[in-house]
Formats: sequence, C-alpha cells, structure tokens
Amino acid sequence: MRETLAVTAIDALVAHVAILDSDGVIVEVNETWKRFAVANGAPSASGAIGVNYLSVCERAALDPSCPTAPAALAGIREVIDGKRERFYLEYPCDSPSEKRWFDLHVTRAVTSSGPRIVVAHHDITPRKESELSLERTEKLLRNVLETLPVGIWVMNADGVIVQGNAAGQKIWAGARYVGPEEFGEYKGWWVRSGEPIAPEEWAAARAIRDGETSIDEEIEIQCFDGTKKIILNSAMPLRDGDGRITGAIIVNQDVTARFAAEKELVRAKRQLEEVNLELSEALAREHLLARTDVLTGVRNRRDFFEIASHEFGVAKRYKEEISLILFDIDLFKRVNDSFGHEVGDAVLRRIARLAEAGIREADLLARYGGEEFVVLLPNSPAHLAAVMAERIRAAIEESDFLEAGASGSITISAGVAGGIPGEESLDEFIRRADHALYRAKSNGRNRVEIFGGGDGDGAFGV
Repeated sequence: MRETLAVTAIDALVAHVAILDSDGVIVEVNETWKRFAVANGAPSASGAIGVNYLSVCERAALDPSCPTAPAALAGIREVIDGKRERFYLEYPCDSPSEKRWFDLHVTRAVTSSGPRIVVAHHDITPRKESELSLERTEKLLRNVLETLPVGIWVMNADGVIVQGNAAGQKIWAGARYVGPEEFGEYKGWWVRSGEPIAPEEWAAARAIRDGETSIDEEIEIQCFDGTKKIILNSAMPLRDGDGRITGAIIVNQDVTARFAAEKELVRAKRQLEEVNLELSEALAREHLLARTDVLTGVRNRRDFFEIASHEFGVAKRYKEEISLILFDIDLFKRVNDSFGHEVGDAVLRRIARLAEAGIREADLLARYGGEEFVVLLPNSPAHLAAVMAERIRAAIEESDFLEAGASGSITISAGVAGGIPGEESLDEFIRRADHALYRAKSNGRNRVEIFGGGDGDGAFGV
C-alpha cells in the first residue's frame, strides 16, 4: 500500500520525474514526464523509457543554442559517478511557440537494486519572466544611478523642485525651486532642431505629468548668469507601491566642452561599427564556406567526418545503432557529356535538395565527392536507413530535371550499412556502404542494397 501511495504521489507532482539506472538509462517516469514527452514530439507515451539520458544530453551539448547543456551533462555524470549527491541547474528550453525555463534537480539514491538517479524538471517560466522583468527595471535604475556624480534635482508629487545638489546648481549658476507653472523661467533649446523648449516639454514636466522616463536628451540651456551650456538632461518618475507618481528625479550632465569631440566620436564609432559588422559577416561567410559544399549547399566531406566521428563515438559508447547511406548518380558522365557541366552542376544541386527533403532533422547529409553523397543516421538500424534510401531514390527517379536543363530519367544507386559499432571504425562502416553501393551498380543500378557481410547482401527496391 505504501508503494502504491508513493507512485500515486509522484504521478501527482507537477514536476517531470524520471529514474535512471547507473548507466544513465531511463527506467521509470511519472505521468507528468510522459505527458510532457508526448507534447514535445515523443513517438509514444512511454516517456522515453529505455533511452540513455546521457546520450540525449550529449547531443544537446553539441547544439550552440543550448548553452547550459554541457553543464547539465557534467552535473548528471557527477551524480551518477557518486562524486556528488545532488545537482541543480536552471536552464532555458524553448519550444517552437514560446520561451520556457526549467529547473533541473538530480539526486542520487541507493536502493536494493543498486544506485538510482532521480531526475526532476520543473517549469519555472513565470518566475523567470518575473526575474527578467525585474532585471530590466534594475538595469534602467542603474543607468540613472550612474549619473549621480552629476547634477541631481528632486521633484515632489506636485511637480515642485524641492532640492538640488551642488553640481546641479553649479551647472545652472544657481537654482530656482519652482513648480510646473513656472517652468517658463527655464530657457532651453533642443540641440538637434534648435527649437526652444516649451514649459510642458521639459523632461521633468513630462515625468511628473505622464510618468515618462527621458534619458540623456541633448539640450542647450541658458544659465541664470546668462551663459549658455549644452547638457544631457534625464528625468525619471518616482512611484509608490501602488504605482502612483510621488515625484521625479532629474539628472543634468554638463557636456559643453566635450560636445564637439563627442559628435566626432559618434561619427567615428558609427564607422567602426560598420567596419566590424562587415568583418563579422565576412568571417561568418568564411566559416560557412569552410564547412559547406559550395556547389550544392550541403555539408562538405571534412565537416561530415568531424560530426560523424563524434556521433559514431557516441553510438559505440552507448551501444546504439547507427547507419550510413552512400549513393551516387547513375551514369552521371553521360549527363555532363550530353548537356554540359553547367547542367551537370544543376542536376547535383537538384539531387541535393531532393535528398534533404527525404531525411530527418537529426540526420547528416554531405557531398562525399563528385556525384557521390553520404547520409549519416544516428539511432537508426540499417533496414530503416534502407527505407529512407529507397524514398530518396524514388523521389529522384520521379523528379523532372527539365528545369535543370536535363531531359530523360536520372537515377541513383545506393548502398546502406548499419549496426551497433564494436571494434569497427567509421571508415569501416563507410567501406561497407561503398561495398553495398558497388553491388547496387553491379545488379543493374537504380536500386538500394544493404550490406550483409558477403554474398548475403540484401537488395531493397528496384
């Protein structure tokens, strides 16, 4: 009865709870975890039981849009290894439709079956949104506080200036503690337009009347001794706990001596930002070109091996199936000879797009060389890879290449290899797929062959 009560209690939690074994494999989840998994695209309502959670975290750590994933992976491993009893982390996990935040609690527990790891996620989006909103407000307040060494004026709820510091009085060559109806005694002009500032247009008047915050408005003032200065004028309303305006704070900074130099600095800064932007864009283009095949737009061979080697290592470590598809265009030389290399290039681009449309988001497509392409399929057995290869083959056979400048049917042959890596290397898997591709060519082309270790290679499709 106590066990039934415990299960019922855990299922009633709003947190998503999963139990991992000492290898990181999910062995149990609560109902909240299952519902969340289904809502986020899980293939079944099992909540990913049997999946190695470390493998999922390791893949997430490769995604630059998940900056906290490496820390989460390291923390979970430390708990599994017994280096710490528990781990906590707050992390963003956005969905396609909304921004979300979760906290992660990882706790080690010792049971009669050995150590178990309790992983709990809790949606903290409302709290984080409140914190972020508070941070934005605090940032605005810090901007105001940074001006405190300059002229400061305090206005009460009636709009009457009741206090000014020495720096403020020095700027204005005195002080006049007057209300909004007497703001006309202040003489000022907008620097950008040269137009005079009307009494109701002063930042202080707008702050007390409309609750408006103004930061660093450039104005030219006439001081009480008749001199003129250029100042940065800021104003912010002060409010009580109910949001009612209780006054305002006004900040003045004398920039007369710096005004001309600052204008030149702004111009120079703008030019520098433009140069930096151009440089950043050029570097981004160079980075993209370094990992992208220029002709087809898919990944190039070097980038493929960098990513595939990591995925292969993950599959070997966690004993997961991984598959490869190697395909090339049948009789591609005839296309170049008959229609020219420009048409051949257009055909290669068209086939790359068709192949992209036929794979999953997690799969890796690259141009292997010439008219040959390769697809890596993590967490996929060979027979499913063969189904994908057949789908790509059929799509290409049925496609119209007239737009590319070629007439007649264009087909591909494909070889598939897969399995759980043992002592084999990635290169060995590629050689197996290449062997199956050779059999597809030998058996008449326009077909898919699965590597079977010898004469038992299996054909898939025609």
